[in-house]
Amino acid sequence: MLVTVTLNAAIDKTYRLSRFLPGQLHRTKEQLSLPGGKGINVARVAKSLGADVIATGIVAGHNGRFIAEGCAQAGIAPAFVEAEGESRCCLTLLDDETKAVTEVLEQGPTVSAAAFEQLFDKVRLLASQAAFVAFSGSLPAGVPDDAYATLIDQVRKAGALPVLDASGKALACGLSGRPYLVKPNRDEAEALLGYPLESEAAVDQALREIHGLGAGHVLLSLGEEGAWFSTGAERWRVPAFVLEEVANPVGCGDALLAGVLAGRLKGLDWKAAVRLGMASAGANALSIGAGMIDPVVVERLLHQER
Repeated sequence: MLVTVTLNAAIDKTYRLSRFLPGQLHRTKEQLSLPGGKGINVARVAKSLGADVIATGIVAGHNGRFIAEGCAQAGIAPAFVEAEGESRCCLTLLDDETKAVTEVLEQGPTVSAAAFEQLFDKVRLLASQAAFVAFSGSLPAGVPDDAYATLIDQVRKAGALPVLDASGKALACGLSGRPYLVKPNRDEAEALLGYPLESEAAVDQALREIHGLGAGHVLLSLGEEGAWFSTGAERWRVPAFVLEEVANPVGCGDALLAGVLAGRLKGLDWKAAVRLGMASAGANALSIGAGMIDPVVVERLLHQER
């Protein structure tokens, strides 16, 4: 079983527009509202791939109830902690003419020490039933920078394998907890390490340094360039699948991670699991919603000649 943890859950609203012009009135061509936050995106994709998934984290207010109910409707068992305030909304504006993607992300509620302690206990309990516990996304106000490191330590003690996908201080501090797998993208890795990943030599150095910071396995996503995966003993590049016109790139990294974890839960070796992750990322890019895939498209991509 997979448990996903989203400390700053959201309602993800995607608006498809003919043309996005600042300062102008816009009418949507298409719109979609989904339970969101990176961990919930992981949960939704993993569930679509046949994994048993429980989603936990922190939600608040009316938006929080929408998030929990939406997870349940998608077949994901909700196990959230309720905090004071209101869960955030995150907007994605898709420009049909220029193909530009604009995101507006709210801050989310301030989480009390009592709510975080309740979440801490819930994660420890759920970890005792899980194979993987995936921590994804930003930390809300009120949660300490080392929250992921502390939670990762408890997950390991409970017998599950901790996975981390975060950025900034949350990533840097989280690595000190020694996650089993970490999934930075290019921007996150460059910010963490302080140099650009402009060559294969730089990527190779980055993988070694991220291992040195505490990661057991590293999945480094590079957008259209595909991804690199490292076990520490060996590493290899995984090319991206060739796609038709991309609908929405938001959530592709979450789909990549979900595919890898779902593959491992199915007993796939690392190379096959990462390939499933890349196909899931491609399927996500063809969908308007973040963290949404069609398993039929995933299968079609897996049979694509590369």
